[in-house]
Amino acid sequence: MNPLPLPRAFTLIEPGPVVLVTTHDGTRSKNMSITWTMVRGFDPPFALTTGRWNHSWGALSKTRECVLAMANPRQTDRTHDP
Repeated sequence: MNPLPLPRAFTLIEPGPVVLVTTHDGTRSKNMSITWTMVRGFDPPFALTTGRWNHSWGALSKTRECVLAMANPRQTDRTHDP
């Protein structure tokens, strides 16, 4: 087992569905797939995992905008079909 720096360990807790996050910084677009997102209540704000190590973080920090795309559970997990 390889040690994981504590600041990055949060990315392994409670993974959810794969979410495609699309950002644009005014120059280029970037698509990032992630599995950790969290709603912050009944308002639009949400949380996701990213950081300075990728382009999406820079674009999100600059524009504070993104597009989220999620597959319907029926498209991704056939074990839960009725």
